[in-house]
Amino acid sequence: MRPWVKVSLSQYEKLNRLKEKTGRSLSEIIREAVSKFVRKKDLAVSTTASYLPKGTRDGYKSVSAYFLRFDWNLLEEISRNTGRCKTELIRQAVDEYIGK
Repeated sequence: MRPWVKVSLSQYEKLNRLKEKTGRSLSEIIREAVSKFVRKKDLAVSTTASYLPKGTRDGYKSVSAYFLRFDWNLLEEISRNTGRCKTELIRQAVDEYIGK
C-alpha cells in the first residue's frame, strides 16, 4: 500500500531530522512507526469525529509512505474499532515513535 498521509509540520521536521541522522527514507520511518503502533493492544475507543478543522491545512504536510498490507489491514481494523480515521492513527503512531 502507498497512501498519502498528512503529518503535522512539527512531525515532518522531526521526521526529516531523523531521516538525515539515520539515512532512512521518510516512508521507512513512518512504516516502522505504524508497524509498532498497530501491534499494540491498548488502543482506546473514541467516538469523536476525526478531521482537519477548516483553516488548519497549512499546518500539515502530505507525505507518501509505503505500508505492509498486514499493517494497513490492522490499521483499518483499529480505525473501525475506535472510530478514528487512519490518518489520525498514523499521526499518533508517528508521535509515539519520535517521542512527542
